[in-house]
Amino acid sequence: MIRPVPFVASPDPDYQKKFRKLVSLQRRSQEGKVILLYEDEVDLNLLPGIMSCWTKRGTQKRVPTPGQNVKRYGFGAVDYVTGHVVFEVSEHKDSDSFGRLVQQIMHHYEGDKRRIVLVLDNYIIHSSKITQKALAPFKDRLSPFFLPTYSPHLNCIELLWRHLRRTVTHNHLFHGIQALIEAVGTFIDGMNKTPQQVLSVIGASQ
Repeated sequence: MIRPVPFVASPDPDYQKKFRKLVSLQRRSQEGKVILLYEDEVDLNLLPGIMSCWTKRGTQKRVPTPGQNVKRYGFGAVDYVTGHVVFEVSEHKDSDSFGRLVQQIMHHYEGDKRRIVLVLDNYIIHSSKITQKALAPFKDRLSPFFLPTYSPHLNCIELLWRHLRRTVTHNHLFHGIQALIEAVGTFIDGMNKTPQQVLSVIGASQ
């Protein structure tokens, strides 16, 4: 028996057009013509998320919780071809933090002259005036591509965040927010040492 999940169909009138464009970008990136990155944010909560796990028959796992939740936010972008992940942690989920991630991306690909296409959802920080100003110096190298509204299933980095939650953050209480951040950083470092695993997780195996 499979548990049903809620689903909201995208109301975007250009859904099919954007979907076809995304497929074309995937193909062009695999041909080496562009660099295709999928970007998204992930909430990092000291209060652990709860998910199903194996336990001894007749027992139930008990997950301790902190007296008060503390939050940080991860900003990440995964390369659809190489599997490399650029990652940034911030106290705020805002345009300035997104701008710092863009700076990291441009530094990482500094020696590569191909155009970078950054796949984004429609969260407000991705198109704010602050973000537009941060992107302006890179307009000749970087192009944002906005997904159809309500279509997280098209953003393959969501699968990496799911793997992060299963592997690191859920069902486990860290001693403090810094310990959580360090564990997430170790996870990202490990992923960058095993790019084929990343590509398998996001469904982009070559």
